[in-house]
Amino acid sequence: MTTAARPTWAPAKGGNEQGGTRIFGPSQKYSSRDIASHTTLKPRKDGQDTQDELQRRNLREELEDRERRHFSSKGARREIEDRIVPRSVDADDADVDVQSDDSEEDEDDDDGDDEEALLAELERLRKEKAEQKEREEQEKQEEELKAKEEQLLRGNPLLNNPTSFSVKRRWDDDVVFKNQARGETKTPKRFINDTIRNDFHRKFLQKYMK
Repeated sequence: MTTAARPTWAPAKGGNEQGGTRIFGPSQKYSSRDIASHTTLKPRKDGQDTQDELQRRNLREELEDRERRHFSSKGARREIEDRIVPRSVDADDADVDVQSDDSEEDEDDDDGDDEEALLAELERLRKEKAEQKEREEQEKQEEELKAKEEQLLRGNPLLNNPTSFSVKRRWDDDVVFKNQARGETKTPKRFINDTIRNDFHRKFLQKYMK
């Protein structure tokens, strides 16, 4: 007899103290997922941009160097005065080169020549690409025309085999014994619902009992 329908001494209730042990005391067991984890921070090591390393580095110069390499690879001239706040330059400083108007004009001329050369190269590439595309289209049309002509020639049986006007012979035309059963009468099959008088029983008796 089952005891599922009988009342328990301590009825089960949902909650943290679920089960019959809630009267005797809460459970001392807990899940491993409830344990506190990651209680300590992971500090940076040497070579991972620590505070001392960042203080020793000159981030401004690194940024300017990266920007200079980027714009020089793209082929465009970068104006430093527009992007970075200029610092105070003294003419007496030996490590500072003051640019003159002549050097700026020379740079402008060089930039103009470079732009003209780039435009000419771009125009030449466009012409070559257009010529190549036109050549490929013409070759494709010629190939399609040739394939169409070959298909038309192969579709005409008179042009495919113009000399074969003779009638083809069968493989058994020259056989000596041919049409041997042409004059024989074939007995039609009949159905007799009797195991003693049917044709199968008669043949069996004639073959084995005669």
